[in-house]
Amino acid sequence: MIFRTVFGKAVILGLLVLFSCAPKLPLHPVLTPDSKDVIDPEIVYGVLPNGFQYILKRNTTPIDKVSIHLNIFAGSMHETQQQQGVAHFLEHMLFNGSEHFAPGELAQYFPSIGMDFGGDANAHTSFFNTVYDLDLPIGKKKQIDDAFVIIQDYAKGAWLLESEIDRERGIILAEKRERDSVSYRTFKETLEFRLPGSHFTQRFPIGLDRVIKQADQKVLKRFYDQWYRPENMVLIMVGDFDIATVEAMIEKRFSMLRPRSSFVESPLEIKWVEHQELEAFYHYEPEAGTTDISIETLAWKPFKTQTVDDLKKQTLVYLANLMLQNRFSRMVSKQTVDFSGASVYSGAFLHHVSLSTIRASCDHDKWEKSLEQIEHTFRQSLVYGFEKKELDRVKADYISSLESYLDQSKTLKSKTMSKTILGAINRRKLLLSARQTKKILTPYIDSVTLEDISGILTELWANKNRLIIVTGNAKIDSAMPAEHILNVYRKSLSKSVPEYKGFESHIFPYLPMPLQKVAVKSRQINDLGITTIEFENNVRLNLKSTDFKQSEFLYNVSFGSGYKSEPTSKPGLALVAKDVLNFSGFSKMDADQLEDALAGKKVGISFKVKQDHFSLGGTADPKDAKVVFDLIHHYFNDPGYRKETLNLSKTKYKQGYDSLLRTPRGIMQIKGKAFLAKNDPRFGLPHSDVINRYTLDDIQTWLIPQFEESPVEISIVGDFNIETMIELASKYMGSFKNRKKFPLKTPNLGKIKFPEGERLNLKLDTKIDTGVVRVAFLTDDFWDIKQTRRLAILCRVFSERLSYLIREELGETYSPYVYNEPSVIFEDYGVMHVVVNVMPENHEFIYDKIKSIVTSMMDEGISEKATLMALKPVLNHIKAFRKTNEYWLNSVMVNLSQYPEKIGWAKTMMSDYSSITNKDLEALVKRYLHMEKSARIVITKDDSDKNHVSP
Repeated sequence: MIFRTVFGKAVILGLLVLFSCAPKLPLHPVLTPDSKDVIDPEIVYGVLPNGFQYILKRNTTPIDKVSIHLNIFAGSMHETQQQQGVAHFLEHMLFNGSEHFAPGELAQYFPSIGMDFGGDANAHTSFFNTVYDLDLPIGKKKQIDDAFVIIQDYAKGAWLLESEIDRERGIILAEKRERDSVSYRTFKETLEFRLPGSHFTQRFPIGLDRVIKQADQKVLKRFYDQWYRPENMVLIMVGDFDIATVEAMIEKRFSMLRPRSSFVESPLEIKWVEHQELEAFYHYEPEAGTTDISIETLAWKPFKTQTVDDLKKQTLVYLANLMLQNRFSRMVSKQTVDFSGASVYSGAFLHHVSLSTIRASCDHDKWEKSLEQIEHTFRQSLVYGFEKKELDRVKADYISSLESYLDQSKTLKSKTMSKTILGAINRRKLLLSARQTKKILTPYIDSVTLEDISGILTELWANKNRLIIVTGNAKIDSAMPAEHILNVYRKSLSKSVPEYKGFESHIFPYLPMPLQKVAVKSRQINDLGITTIEFENNVRLNLKSTDFKQSEFLYNVSFGSGYKSEPTSKPGLALVAKDVLNFSGFSKMDADQLEDALAGKKVGISFKVKQDHFSLGGTADPKDAKVVFDLIHHYFNDPGYRKETLNLSKTKYKQGYDSLLRTPRGIMQIKGKAFLAKNDPRFGLPHSDVINRYTLDDIQTWLIPQFEESPVEISIVGDFNIETMIELASKYMGSFKNRKKFPLKTPNLGKIKFPEGERLNLKLDTKIDTGVVRVAFLTDDFWDIKQTRRLAILCRVFSERLSYLIREELGETYSPYVYNEPSVIFEDYGVMHVVVNVMPENHEFIYDKIKSIVTSMMDEGISEKATLMALKPVLNHIKAFRKTNEYWLNSVMVNLSQYPEKIGWAKTMMSDYSSITNKDLEALVKRYLHMEKSARIVITKDDSDKNHVSP
C-alpha cells in the first residue's frame, strides 16, 4: 500500500500516529501539522509504508526533461568524533561500484545517455544533508526507471570495495587541498570564535586527513547502514512526466528498501558556549586582498517548520536590512566612507544559529575608521529610523519581484524548481507556489510601516552580545589585538551620531522623449523567426519573439569595437571604464537616485566592454519596454562620469589584484596569459599602479566617440509585442545623429606570438599547499566555426582521458580539465589549456602523464565510442540551450550586422555538431597537439623567505 498526500490531504500524517500497526514514520517529515494546509497545490507528496517520502511536481519547461534529487537527512554533523569526513567519503563511494553498476560503469553510463558526469549527475555533502542529483535529458518511462535503479543503488546497493576506497582517498585528499583557500581558512577560524565549544567547528564536511587516510569498508558501511535508511530519505522530482505513472514506479522500486541496522537517534550536539556582552576576534590573513570587519549578534534558535507568520516576519527582516543596505551602498558609491563594500544580513544558518551581521571590506590601513563608520551608520538607523521614501523603495521592489516570480512561474525550468523545493525541505520552509506567496505577502508588505521597520531592527539586535570581528590583511601591532579592536569600538560608541540626511530624489526620465520617428530603410524576416530592421541613420533593430520565459525579454545594444579599440598605451583602461559607466548613473542623476526613481520597475541595465564591441543590456518586463528605451536614450545622451566612482573602481581593482597574486588562477590571469602571448601588454592584468594613473579624461576620450559615432544595433528577444518595440525604437533611435555604416571597420591588431617549447615557473607567496601544471597548445581564432566546435569536443575527449588516468586510476587530483580559448579579435590565435592541480613534488610525473595522453591520441587515435560519449551530452545541452532567450540574444543576434554569418551558424548548429566524427578530432590532434610546440606553466608555493610574486 502507498500513502499519498496531495494539497488538502496531508492529514494522513496524523492518522499514522493513531495505529500501533501503522507504517514507519519518516524521521524528518516534509509535511507537518503546521505546514499541511499551506502547500503548492501542484505538488504531490507521498509516504511509502517504509517511511520513504517523495515530492513530485509536473513541469514542462523544458519539454521532456526531469530533475531528480535524492536527499538523505544526514551529513557531517551526524558523524562521531572518529568519523569526521566519512559522510563526504561515502558520497564519493556511491559512484564507485554498486549492485547494478560495477566500478567505473556509472562514469560511462551517464554520457552514454547524454548526461554530463559532474554536471547532470552529481552529489554534495553538507553539515546536515547529503544530496544526489540527476538531470535526465529524456523523461520517458524507461529513462526514469533507469534513473530509479541508480537511486536505488545510492540508497541501498553500495559495494564499498576496499580497492575503490584506497583509490578514492587520494582524490578526496586532492579535493581537500583544492578547496583550501584564504576565505575557507578565515571562515573556519571565525566559526570557531562564533560558536565556541560547538561540534559545528569539528564537523566540516571535507573531514580530517587522519580519518580520510584510515577509513575502510567497515567505517563507511557503519555510517551507510545507520543513516541511509528509507525513513531518512526524500525523493524530489520535477519535470515533464505523468504523476500517476511515476508514483506507481516509486512504489514498485522503493517499497523494497529496508533499514540495514537498528536505529537509535542520539541528539545532535548543537549548543555552544554563550558569548559575553562584548567580545572581539582577530584573524590575520596577509594573503587576503582586503580587511573585513563586522559587527554581529547571534543566539541559539530552535529548528522548526516555517509558518505563515514566520514568512511575514522574515520578509519584514529582509525589508529592514535592505533599507540599511541601501544606505551603506550609497555611502560607498559616493565615496563618503573608507570601506569599499558593505553587506547586511539577518537569518538562520546551520539550522540553529540566529545571526545578524553588518560587514564591510576595506584596505588594511582603514579598518579602524571603517569600523567606526559602520557602527555610526547602524546606530543612526536605530536612533532616528528611516525616511518614508526609503521604505517605499524597498516595498515597491519587493512587490515587483513577487509579481515577476508569478508571471514567470509557468515557464520556470524544472531544475530551478527542484532545487527550490530541495532547499525549502532542508531548511523547513513552506512549499508555496508563486501565486500563494504573492497572495500572502503583497497585502502584508503594503501594510508595513516605518514603526514596524524600527521595531524589527531593535528586535534583531536585542541580544546583549556584540561580536566585533576583524579578519584579513590588516596587521594589528598589539600584544592584545582583540582588546585593541574593542577599544576602537568603545571609542566609536562614545561619540554621538547625527540624524540621517537623505538624498534628493529625481524624476526619471528627465530628458524629453523624442517625438519624430526615424524612417525604416529596410525590413527582413528570416526563417529563424528574427525580424531585422534598418533605420536611415544606420541604427539596426533585431527582434525575436519567444515563449521560453513569460513576462520577460532580454535586450542588448551593441556599438563600437570594445577591447579591440582600447588604447595600447593604456592597458586595463576598460576594466575601470566599465565600473565608471555602471555606477555613475547619468550626468544629472547619480546611480542611487536612478535606483530610487526606478523602484518597482522590472528592468535592469548594465554596461559591458566585450572583446569586439561595447554593450548596454539587461532584462525587463514587457510592461516596462518604454523604460528600457528611456535608459538607452539617457546613456547615449547624458552618461555619467563621476570621479568618486573611478576612485572606488581603482580601490577594488587593487584589492582584487593583491588577492589574485596569491592564487593559482589569479596568477594565471595576471602573468600566465601574458606569457602565452609572449608578454604582449594586451594580455594579462596590469599592476594596480598602472590603473591608478588613469583619469576620467582618459575614459571619456576613449568612450565618447564610441557612443556618438559608431553604428548601433539593438537586439531584443523574449516575450514582447513586436510592433510596440518597432514603434519605440523608431522614436528613440530617431534622436541619434547619422552613424557610421555597418560593418564597422576596425584596425588589424597584428599577429600574436606563442611561446613554443617554453616554460614559465610561477611562485606563490602563500601558506596554502598548492600546485598546478598547465600545458598550453596554440590553436586558432574563433571564426572557423566548424573547427571551433570540433576543438570544443576534442577538449571533452581530452578531459575524459585526463580524468580517467590522473584522477580515477592514480588518485592524484580532484578536477583536471581541458578547455579551448579561441580569440575573437586576434587572428590565428587561440590556446587549448590542460590544467591539473597537483602537489608540487608530482609536477614532472603529471606532465609526463599529460604527454602520454597526447601521444596516445596522436599514435592510436580516438575511438568512435569516445567521440560519441563526449558528443551526446553536448547535443542534449544544445537542444535545451537553443530554447533559451540567452542563446538567441548572445550567440546569434548581438552584433549580427558585424557578423552576419551567425545566422548560418544558428541554422547548422545541430547538424554540424551531430556530424562530428572521431576522424575530425584526430585531424585536430595532429594539427595542434604537438608537445614540442606546447608551452608549460608550473605554479607552486614559494617555500623561501622571498616573495616571488610581488612586483
